[in-house]
Amino acid sequence: MGTTNSFPSHKARSLRRALAIDIGGSTTKLGLVSPEGKITHSGAFPTRASGSDPEPFFTQLLPAVQERIVAAGHSLMGIGISTHGEVDHERRGPIISGNNPALRNVDIRGRLEAHFGLRVILNNDLVAHALGEYHYGCGLGVERFMCMAVGTGLGAAMVVQGQPLIIDGGNSGNTGLIILDPDMPRDSNGIAGSAEGLCGVPGIERLAYERYGRTVRASDVIAAAREGNDSVAQAIVAQVGSWLGQTLASLSVIFYPHRIALTGGTASAGSVLLNACRARFLHLVGPFFHDIALNSDGHFLDVEIVLGERGAEAALLGAVVELFQEHGLLQPRQADDDASSP
Repeated sequence: MGTTNSFPSHKARSLRRALAIDIGGSTTKLGLVSPEGKITHSGAFPTRASGSDPEPFFTQLLPAVQERIVAAGHSLMGIGISTHGEVDHERRGPIISGNNPALRNVDIRGRLEAHFGLRVILNNDLVAHALGEYHYGCGLGVERFMCMAVGTGLGAAMVVQGQPLIIDGGNSGNTGLIILDPDMPRDSNGIAGSAEGLCGVPGIERLAYERYGRTVRASDVIAAAREGNDSVAQAIVAQVGSWLGQTLASLSVIFYPHRIALTGGTASAGSVLLNACRARFLHLVGPFFHDIALNSDGHFLDVEIVLGERGAEAALLGAVVELFQEHGLLQPRQADDDASSP
């Protein structure tokens, strides 16, 4: 982050909105975003990038972008993109995109810059989720913030002192592939017992088939667990929550987050997921974080696990954070008085 702003500074006051695009595995969402986090002119279309030809995707994307540019008038400062998959070092597009293979090695950023003549920024979707929650959701006042997105797949991104921690692929590492149980089934990547394989949609639907004796969609299991009228669904989501707690316990002793947010479709299960996650996390780490928080004069903090606040909006909001920062329209969050970086 911190790329030089190509717009004259005297125009900053008139450039009050950015266009956000969230390219998901099945759906692409768009919307105009204000620095205060208000989203207008939102819309969505099927991503249609499962083959080898990217043109069906751009055939839908370009007119949708043009429509919102017209709606924004002269207030638009640029376009921010959140995309599924690992991105290249220059953040031009995905280099690995399992659900959208047609976009692999496609210069999405360059195509939009050339077509519309606007500043374009592109980030991995996990980083966008984390930035959205950090600036507009549950990351308020947190110096070391982790956002764990749980949906079709699973992954986490870290924000440290307002900046995303980038290891490779435009994200904080392939955290979803941490191995929880080597004796469990292999995931779509061929890894035995990974967090993604156990907690993602395929893992939920595998548990559902085992316990219901029939095929049940993950979304139905999550909804039933949230509503609290299906003990089988609640048991399935509690198991997933327990695995998430183990995942976060393993990641936390590496990254030392102060707060962790659970986001994504599975997080909509609510308290049954969160409570199981917290219980397993505390059982595994014991008093470790509490003790180092007490004995380090504020150098370390205990870990708090919460549900994200912005839901599906997080990636759209996070996609445009950097544009607002370039124009001085979004100030860095201030950490809690008793927090300091480890």
